[in-house]
Order: sequence, then C-alpha cells, then structure tokens
Amino acid sequence: MKDDKKQETKAQTKDEIKPLVLQNGIFVVGHPRSGTSLACKLLESAGVHFPSDLRADQYNLDGYFELSTAKELEKKLIEEAMTTENITELNKVIKILNETKGLTGLKIVHIPSLFFYRHIAKKMRVVFIFRNPADVMSSMLRRGISQFKLNWFDNNNALIAAYENIPKSIIISYESIIAGKIDIKKAFKKLGFTVNLDVIKEDRQTQKNSRIVLTEDEMRLYRLLIKLEKQTWK
Repeated sequence: MKDDKKQETKAQTKDEIKPLVLQNGIFVVGHPRSGTSLACKLLESAGVHFPSDLRADQYNLDGYFELSTAKELEKKLIEEAMTTENITELNKVIKILNETKGLTGLKIVHIPSLFFYRHIAKKMRVVFIFRNPADVMSSMLRRGISQFKLNWFDNNNALIAAYENIPKSIIISYESIIAGKIDIKKAFKKLGFTVNLDVIKEDRQTQKNSRIVLTEDEMRLYRLLIKLEKQTWK
C-alpha cells in the first residue's frame, strides 16, 4: 500500500509540472568549436540578446554566449529525457528567455537536446553551424578536450535531422562566416535577421587546415553539410 501511495504521489507531481511554452525561440546550434559563438555574434548585431554567465577567455575573445545551467541541462535531456527534475530546470531556462526584453537566443552544443525545445516552442528559428571536422578536433585538443559527450559525427548527424525537421532554419559553415561571404547575409535574411558581417574578424580564427586524419564517414558527412549549406543560399 505504501509503495502504491508513493507511485501515486510521483505521478501527481509529474502531472503538475508541465513545460512552459517558449514564446520566441531563436537558437544557434552546432558542435563545440564549430563557430557557434561567431553565429551568436552575428545575431547579436541583428538585435538578438544571448543571456550568458560564461566570461570570454583566450579561446573565445568575444564571449561564449552560453548559460551554464542550460548547457548542463542539454546533457541531462539526452540522457534522461523529460524527467520531473529536467522539466523544472527547463522551465527555469524558458523563463529567462521569455522574460528578457527584446529578442533572446540560446546556444546549444549537444544537438539532440534541441528536439525537446522544439516541442515547447511557439515560434522557432534556428541557425545550424558546422566546421571542417579536422579543425574542430584540433581546436578542441588545443583546449585539452580529448572527448566530448557526443562525437563530431553523431552530433552533426543530429544536426541534419534537426535541420530537416525545423522549417525556419538555415545551415552555414564556420569557413563561410570567416570569409565574410555575402551569402551569409542572404541566409540570415531568410530568418528575418539583417546581420553585420563587419563584426567578424578573420584574425580570430583559431585553427586552419589541420592535417588530423578523418574517417571516410566523417569526410562523407562533411561533404553533405557543404551541400546543405549551398541549398540554404538559394
């Protein structure tokens, strides 16, 4: 009888805690060291504010544009999905985004967690960003990061799945942003943003032309991402 009461109490608690609705979701999504902060900086030039509690350092001179609580929640969501505890934490993040004046954005690096936000977003716009995997891995190793919870291949496969399922989304590369390609402005315009490419400084590039050996699958996926980027420009 006691066990039945405990289960009933847990069920009631879960029913009472429901996810808040995200009123206007603007996301920058990509694997670590892929240019997510650069994409955030471009959106910032278009009037989007990214609540952040992580300071700039030698690796990201303009800042990380991240909420540490949201980043930790990403890992929990892909491990446990929408548990009562995770819904509570998710609501805290949504409350910050909803209550911040003006347009607010959120950066996500554990890409599968984006699908949980998709379920609760009233309006959703996403900038997906990728980078040459050899340069990504080299840049991560420079920081002393030999492993990430999701490897480059799995994380970017999730990126493609999300891109295919979110209508208001674009996919761009780190290399195109650094090169200042005019197509980048056209891509952001599709989402309703007029960005200023002058805020991106080419000398901030942290890694280029790494000779790290890639697998055939990684190379194949990278070529596919480049094709999808070209489709975004049309």
